[in-house]
Amino acid sequence: MPQRHAFQHVAKNTPLVEPRSRKTSMAITRDEVLKTLARIVDPARGSDIVSLGYVSGLVVRDGHVGFAIDLGDDPQAVDKEPLREAAEKAVRALPGVLSATVVLTAEHASAAAPAPSPGPQAAAAAPPPLAG
Repeated sequence: MPQRHAFQHVAKNTPLVEPRSRKTSMAITRDEVLKTLARIVDPARGSDIVSLGYVSGLVVRDGHVGFAIDLGDDPQAVDKEPLREAAEKAVRALPGVLSATVVLTAEHASAAAPAPSPGPQAAAAAPPPLAG
């Protein structure tokens, strides 16, 4: 009696999942990524993230794309996660892109740090006062 298997027969040369190599047959370029990112608009500023200078550290290598959205000291930086998500989704949709890594960076505006106190060593090294 023939043995039964728990899988279905699949004809030879029938891909179950489309290989990634077909997606990468067209190499992605830096200019294509920038052109795509230029369609992502920061609603608070009314301009795209490329024109605003937000895109930094763009790397395109073998279908893998990475960059930062650098908001500088924008006080609304905490509300910009949807901007990062939109940029990552748009880049991942490009033909030839295998992965996209996008990070959101910003600087916190802080009060000026007080000048360090001279400390006990500075007092010992100071010249004695002049007698007069």
